[in-house]
Amino acid sequence: MDFRVNTDTWFVFCILFISALALCIILYITIPFFIRKRQVNRIKSRHEKKILKYNQLERKKTELKLSIQEENIKKLKTDISDYLYQITQSDSGPNLVTFYSNFEKIYPNFSHSLKKISPNISTNELKLCALIRLNLSSKEIGQLLNITQDSVNKARYRLRKKLGLISNEDIFTMLLNLK
Repeated sequence: MDFRVNTDTWFVFCILFISALALCIILYITIPFFIRKRQVNRIKSRHEKKILKYNQLERKKTELKLSIQEENIKKLKTDISDYLYQITQSDSGPNLVTFYSNFEKIYPNFSHSLKKISPNISTNELKLCALIRLNLSSKEIGQLLNITQDSVNKARYRLRKKLGLISNEDIFTMLLNLK
């Protein structure tokens, strides 16, 4: 038996075998690559969802804190209004200590911000600023502090100079914009 393989057929079989082997090697490399890539994308999407949920929870938490603080501020503002009314109606003299403590609760950074602007501001001037911040008139401030209206106007003038305001600037708007 004479078994002879044609060289052309042998060449075609070799090319087919090498091509099949190359295809197997390429598949062996690319399939795990795409599987890993899909897993990485899934992990990234899970991570992004977790971050999104975390941000939503943080946002809800801050909104809740803000709403609670706003409710407290509203309550304290009504308390301050009540204290001011009681102080003005009181014959025994004003009890301003509780008023100023409640004012500091509502505006915690007010005195600190004023001290940044004018470090040598006195406590009486801070109290005057608090009353001006509440948009009280000179007459009302005079009644609360047991001083005359002219004294209040002089104190306002000195305060304007200390804060470095020019004549056309309003002290109330400056104190209102103070953070």
